[in-house]
Parts: sequence; structure tokens; C-alpha cells
Amino acid sequence: MLVVALWLLSAFVVPPLSAQEGTNSKETIGRMMFYNVENLFDTIDDPLTDDDAFTPEGVYHWTEGRYRRKCEHLAWVISNVGEWGFPSLIGMVEVENSDVIRDLVKHPTLSSVAYDYVVTNGSDPRGVDVALLWDQKRFAYIEAYEIPHYGATDCFPLGQDPRTPSEAGGSGRNTLWVTLEHRATERKLELFVMHNPSRRGGVRATSRKRERVNAKVRKLIDHLLEEEPSRYVVVMGDFNDNPSDPSMRRALRAGGIEHNTQPKQRFLYNLAYPLYNGGKGTHRFGKEVWLPDQIIVSGGLFLGEEPLLRERRQKIFSHPELLTKDGKHLHRTYLGMHYTGGYSDHLPIYIDLY
Repeated sequence: MLVVALWLLSAFVVPPLSAQEGTNSKETIGRMMFYNVENLFDTIDDPLTDDDAFTPEGVYHWTEGRYRRKCEHLAWVISNVGEWGFPSLIGMVEVENSDVIRDLVKHPTLSSVAYDYVVTNGSDPRGVDVALLWDQKRFAYIEAYEIPHYGATDCFPLGQDPRTPSEAGGSGRNTLWVTLEHRATERKLELFVMHNPSRRGGVRATSRKRERVNAKVRKLIDHLLEEEPSRYVVVMGDFNDNPSDPSMRRALRAGGIEHNTQPKQRFLYNLAYPLYNGGKGTHRFGKEVWLPDQIIVSGGLFLGEEPLLRERRQKIFSHPELLTKDGKHLHRTYLGMHYTGGYSDHLPIYIDLY
């Protein structure tokens, strides 16, 4: 019963109608969501990556029908997270390439939204990458960079990796860094979408990897905030750590923020803390329900006469459709090798920006 409560009470709350309408106005930035979509692969074999399992002849028998059903499910999630509209910003991880995002945004459920997108091209052995989608009616694209997890290269323009294949090999997935301008207000957002190294091999044994990745991103953010302390910075991702773990507290230096605390411009604040302190989660690691999916913001989002962010917490979309019938587990696409036709092994998270 405890596990059921953790899923079902993890913030699946419909906001008041006035709040929903407020964030749907084109004068506002709108709802921002993040989602680890778990293995959004097309059915085509990429000879440069280990994606053979997700082909019709592979061990998962990943057919065109199963792929289309996956896209349909994800489109349903996006539209329902948006409630009375659609999210204006969507961070995604575990996507194979730009083709799968193109197919997703063309789905009839989402086709009324003018989503544009960018996708990294990292060195993950399976070829999974990181994406950001945005509503073109609300945002103008400025620029995008990729930040390799490992190695001396800090970042490079999207799709313009200066390294040789041998130099890039083993550098892991890339963090995506995108600058957008909100058309109505001309406010610029610095958006980082991350998918950190997994815990496979042991939590302690792999912790240093995640610390290195977060420290690298924090260094770039510090540079941005030194140039302009009021900058609007958002970091979202599957960090493969809880908010209190060293990679988040020490390396990214993202702490919680209390209701009566005055935010500081150059600080990063982790909006996952209220859920984490309440024992809520977005994923299961073994028997543990935990919270690797988090949204972190700079203090500038709370400040000014018209602050972008009014709530000091993220929310979890835990609709019963995303869970098994007994409510104890997430309704995944596969359970082991068995196809169950579900959604993902993570729950999506979101915040509202004004």
C-alpha cells in the first residue's frame, strides 16, 4: 500500500481553471515539462550504434506498429500534461534521433502545435540522445550547444563536434544547451537538458561520473551568471541521483528553497526538494521509489516585478494510465523481454512559467 500511495499521491493535481488559463496565454511562457520517454527508437538499424534490439528482427521485435503505438502514447501524455493547452517547452531523454521526434510532433494529437526541436548527437553506445521541443509561436530559437559528458571539450555548437570519432568515443551522452527568446516579452531562457550516467555498476562506484558531468555544466552556468546575474537558467533532466546526492548538492550546487527565503540571483534552486522530502518519486530503482527527474532554476526566475516562476516546487504527472492496474508499478513498454505496450519507466514532471 505504501508504494501505491507514493505513485498515486505524487502530485497528480489539476490546478484551478484560472491557473491553467493563465499559463495558456501567449503572453506567458507556459507549461514546461521533462520526460524520460524510455527507449524511443525507430525500427531502422543504425550501423554506428548498438540499436539492433529495437528492430523488427531484434530481441524486442520492435515493429512499425509498436513504434507507432509508442508515439501515440507519448503524444497522449504530452497533451494531458498540458491539460487545457499543450506544454510550450518539452525536455526529453532516451530518444534515438531527430527522426523519432519528427514523427512524434506530426502525430495528430500534437499536429496543431507548431513544435520545433533540436536533438544532440552524443556517444552513447546505444545511440540514445537528448531533445528539446518548443512552441514556435511562443519562442524564437537563438542558438544551441552540446556539452560532452567527459573530456576536455567544454561545449560546441549543435551538430558541429570538432573532435575526431576516436576522440569523441567514450565521452558519453551530451547535455543539450539551448537559448530561446520568448516572443511576447523578449525574455531569454538558457535551457539545459541532461541525462546523466546511470547507476549501473553501483551507486557509489558511479557517483563520480555524475559529479563530473554536473560540475562541468555548473561551470558554464557560473560563467553565464557572472556575465548577467539576472539570467533565466533552467536545468532539467534525469540526473540518476536524488536531490540530496553529492552530484546535485556539491557538483551542481542546487539546494532547496523555503517559502520564506529570499532567492539570490546567482544561486541554483532544486524544485524537486518538496516532493523528495515527502517521499515521492518518478522511477523505481530496484525496490526503491526515488526522484531522479528534477527541474533546477536560477534565482532570477523568482525575482522582478513579474517573476517567471511563482511556485517553488515541480509537479509529477502520475495519471493512473501511466501505472499498472494495481497502481504498484509504472506501465512500461516492456517488462523484461515481454511487450506490455505501455508508456515509460519514468513519470513526467512539469512547472508553470508566467
